[in-house]
This record gives sequence, C-alpha cells and structure tokens, in this order.
Amino acid sequence: MKILFFIVNKAASNGKSLKVWEKLVRELDKQNVNYRSFYTKSPNHATEIAKQIATMYEDKIEGIIVVGGDGTMNEVVNGLAKHPAVRVGFIPAGTGNDFSRGFNIPNSPIAALKLILRKQGRPIPQFDIGKATIGTSSQRKLFMNSLGVGFDAEVSKLTNQSLMKKYLSVVRLGSLVYVIALLKLLFSFVPTSVTLSIDGTIHRYQNVWFVTVSNQSFYGGGMKISPNARPNDGLLNITVIHNLSKLKLLLVFGTVFFGKHVGLKEVSVHTGREIKIDSEKPFLVHVDGEQVGHTPVVVSVDKSRISIFSLPHKF
Repeated sequence: MKILFFIVNKAASNGKSLKVWEKLVRELDKQNVNYRSFYTKSPNHATEIAKQIATMYEDKIEGIIVVGGDGTMNEVVNGLAKHPAVRVGFIPAGTGNDFSRGFNIPNSPIAALKLILRKQGRPIPQFDIGKATIGTSSQRKLFMNSLGVGFDAEVSKLTNQSLMKKYLSVVRLGSLVYVIALLKLLFSFVPTSVTLSIDGTIHRYQNVWFVTVSNQSFYGGGMKISPNARPNDGLLNITVIHNLSKLKLLLVFGTVFFGKHVGLKEVSVHTGREIKIDSEKPFLVHVDGEQVGHTPVVVSVDKSRISIFSLPHKF
C-alpha cells in the first residue's frame, strides 16, 4: 500500500497550522489512512525533507502533502526538482494561501484533505512550473505562483519581516500586513528603467515600479495581479507597472483585487515562455514571496511538470 507523506510547517500562520494539523490527524486516523508526517524546523527544511522522502521511498509514495503556507509549498516543489513523478498536495494553513486560490484547492483544510483522499490512486491534473536563474548564479529556483522584481519584492520582504504579521494573523487579517508594508515603502522606493526580452523580442520601459511573472492569477493574499494567467497553458504572464505617480500606484493596488488594473495605460501585459529581466539599478527578486537575490533574472516555463491534487479547473 502506498503512503501519504505530510510535511507540516508548525510555524505557519503564527502557529495556527499546528491546530490545523491536529484536526487533520483525527480525520486521517478515523479513516485508517496509511500516512507519515514530518515537521519543519527551519527555513528550507521542507526542501530537504521532500528530497529525502522522494529518494528513500520512490514508488511507495502516494503523494507528498504540504500543511502550511505558500512558502512551504515552494520549498517542497524545489525539493522535488529531480522527482517530477511525485504527486503533490496542499492543505492551506498559512496567511496568504494564494496557491490554493490559483490551483483550485478548497480553502477548508478538511475539505482539502478529503479531496486528496478521494484522488488516491486516480489521475490528477498536471500543471506548469516556472523556473528562474537569478543574478550570476547558475542555481535554479522553481515557483508555482509568481516571480516579482522591484517594488512588490520589497513589499514582500518587509511583510515577511513585520512583527505585526503574527498578531494580525491571529484575527485573520494577515493579508493587511501587505497593505501596510506597501504604504510604508511607497514614498521611499525609486523606480528605474527595465529591459525585458520575451521569447527574443525586446521591450524597454522607463520608471518601472515592478515586473511580475505569473504562473497563476493571484499573489499578495488574494490580489489578482494577472487575471488571465493559467497554470496549465504552457505560458507565463508578465505584468509591468511603469510611468505612474505614487497616487496612481495606490489606485493600481486598489483595483488589483478585481483584476481591473490591466486596463490602465501604465500597466503593460505580455505572455511568453522565456523571459529575461534586467534593470538599470539592481532590483530585488522574490519567488513565491521569498527573496532570492537581485536582477538580472532569466525565467522560463516547464509545461505540465507537476501533478497536483486539485479540483477540476474551469479555465
């Protein structure tokens, strides 16, 4: 009998994920599920756990299931870079949970678990993965949600460092930290010129605030940054925010939850399979909300690379 392996980030959402896991354990035991569990102890530990499980157990794996947030999911996906046959599940227990939004996974942890249990031994959807090489490093980082350079990477960094995050998470307002960080950085951030190469075609932009490369629509705790992004179309969607005032930038973020920002002249959108991003001054880069270095960055898509336990999509 194959085994479900759970990788649990006890620290996600200010420790609330541990309470989620306790509920899941009761359901797993009730249904006599064959499973094993591992707790993460530090940043990037989930990557190492996933590698070890995939290497040691190989054909005994029914799936590796993440109990945590988008950052933990990213770590596991990177840990499985050399094991594309391993099926992956996600049970949302973090703050933003954009992965569950973009990949049509139930927001309720128990509902997400029941979906995984129903799909054991059955075919599940395959999705694209983004790949990025940052700076002069030859090391690749994989992402499921998005990669961003510039202002949104700085906001993400400040959000992750914020002491308010854990307190707001307690009252389910964790996403508000992103808005607070945005307002704090709005008056200090300096835009710069950016050159994009998209499948060999050059695009140059002045006064760029940020560039986001999306595999699915959501980021920042529910912001619909790329409304047309689909994680199963073999393409990445690029959003460039440029040549706009600080006041209008606030308007952009006010409309992004509904995907209406793409109608503004200062918002340029593209699609492509290989994207190179360079900037006049170094821009911070984030991958699924985690900071990984500075521009330049080369991004590509790996079509149908990973199998995810998810509900049918209506794209």
